[in-house]
Amino acid sequence: MTEKPLKYQAYALIRQKIINCEYAPGAFITENLLQETVPGSRTPVRDAIGRLEQENLVTIFPKKGILVAPVLPKDISSLFQLRMMWEPYAVQKYGNMLSCDFYMSFYDHFFSADLRDNRQHYEKDDEFHTAFIQATNNPYILRVYEQIHVHLHRSRVWVGNTDAVRLEASQEEHQRILLACIKKDWDLAAEMMQEHLACSRMSTLTELAMKMK
Repeated sequence: MTEKPLKYQAYALIRQKIINCEYAPGAFITENLLQETVPGSRTPVRDAIGRLEQENLVTIFPKKGILVAPVLPKDISSLFQLRMMWEPYAVQKYGNMLSCDFYMSFYDHFFSADLRDNRQHYEKDDEFHTAFIQATNNPYILRVYEQIHVHLHRSRVWVGNTDAVRLEASQEEHQRILLACIKKDWDLAAEMMQEHLACSRMSTLTELAMKMK
């Protein structure tokens, strides 16, 4: 297998550290620090920083450093605003593109999952939501949604959203979405998706407010 160019390795490694909050939101980092992650010349690191700035994950301040994008309530609200426009639409218009096996697989998971494993819950949650967006087969929506997912994943890691009550509520919300999908009641499924996202938005903002105190 051909090894990926160093500039891509630098981008992928630094991006992953930002997404997983190894570089904390709102922190200043330097090129020297980033070079410890990616051996070699400064060129791949600088190329990576430029790409990450385009993705709104960092802001470059010449002669000062690199600011890791903070996680702010207004950004969370904006990201969920897009999700609440696109995902119910995707469910309503494209839910019939997904197979019965798909729905039954998630039915089995969301009706029997062990909520003590919150990591698995969120992985399945992401997989479930992304499937509807992928069903649209719209490259422009897919591209923006990937960025939305990155920023919301980072906020989830940062706030440590593992509240047991919220996890249980989220599971029940997914159950209602799935039951509507299995019945092929796409209007109801879209409504249930809208309600679920509104609850997720409120939970995330509440957790973030507590983190910022």
